[in-house]
Amino acid sequence: MGSSSYANPIVDVAFRHIMSNEEIAMSLINSVVPDFKDNPVTKITKAFDEVHLSPKRDAFMDFHAKTQRGDSVIIEMQAKRHAMFDERALYYAAYTYSHQLSEEILKRHDWHESLRLVYAIQFLDYDTQRIRGIQPREGEEDLDRPFIEEIQAHPMERDEFMKHYVMTDQNSGQTIKRGIHLIQIELPRVTNIKALSPRQDDFVERSEGFSLSDWWYCVLKHAEEFDVAELGDEYESRSDKFVYMPEPVYNAFRMLRRVDWGPDLQIAYDRDDLEIEKYSTAIAVEHQEGLQKGRQEGIVEGLIEQFILLGKLWPKSLQRIKRNQPDEDWIDAIWNEREAEMAELESDEEEEEIPEGRTFNDFIAYLKAEGVIRKGGERNPTYQEELPGTQV
Repeated sequence: MGSSSYANPIVDVAFRHIMSNEEIAMSLINSVVPDFKDNPVTKITKAFDEVHLSPKRDAFMDFHAKTQRGDSVIIEMQAKRHAMFDERALYYAAYTYSHQLSEEILKRHDWHESLRLVYAIQFLDYDTQRIRGIQPREGEEDLDRPFIEEIQAHPMERDEFMKHYVMTDQNSGQTIKRGIHLIQIELPRVTNIKALSPRQDDFVERSEGFSLSDWWYCVLKHAEEFDVAELGDEYESRSDKFVYMPEPVYNAFRMLRRVDWGPDLQIAYDRDDLEIEKYSTAIAVEHQEGLQKGRQEGIVEGLIEQFILLGKLWPKSLQRIKRNQPDEDWIDAIWNEREAEMAELESDEEEEEIPEGRTFNDFIAYLKAEGVIRKGGERNPTYQEELPGTQV
């Protein structure tokens, strides 16, 4: 878990906390969704406070909102990839769409004229270009297979990070725009705009040209890197480094300041933060790539991702790699293959800097210390049998 003075807004508890401030929530949503430029959100409601949830799973996303024209908006932060996530999001949106009219209006012959558009907005802390499916439980069908095929057939461009789904005719291309809109913002792909880390030398100069959305992406991606002393105790006392920061963004930082939180909020945040670490995208990749590639190298590649992200492996992951005790040369080949695949993605985000202490040699030393890798010699014959054609 991070030790920053500011909470990570990707963590569900922290996101809900800042979104509970209506001014902050409206500033964020209206600035990052182009459709709201001429039809802004004017009201935010916390779903978990004011929306009834029945045992029949009449579930909603974290927040509900209304636009100036009366359209409905539902909002959530999603840090972990789940099987059939898109279908789940569509269910929530469809429920909102089909339950937007009162019984009194439904009794009128022109009831359908009162229907308003519904937006379902999801902030995703994973890159769908790198997600190739979820490993199903034993005996289950791979329900995410259509999702995998769609990504492979229709990849996002390098500078794209927002998906906007509407119901579209496959023949003519005509759309039903007054129905349901799904908008997904993939935060790891936000690399081509000015969402800079405050630690960069040219932050002040670049921030003069920030749009409001740039500032909000800066918060969502880099909040933990900001310094309490530099921001100051009041908006007017912030340092020259943040002279261009809009007041709603500054207020969001004040709400993310953990020293001001009560014990219940602190405990809830630490719990959610740990869950993200344990079940992060990197760990999901361990399962997804192992399934998609149909070979053991995918699992080891996922463990490499996990080590680079966390600096360690979880106990179950250690057991997984310990079963056959691969040798150093084989892991070296997989590590090199991973780097080649990352380069082929042609994405600035993927050209990651390996954190200090998490290189290939560090990984090997860690595995040896944990007793899950042999010191040398030929690869375990069991691996050769399971992996035909993968001799290195």
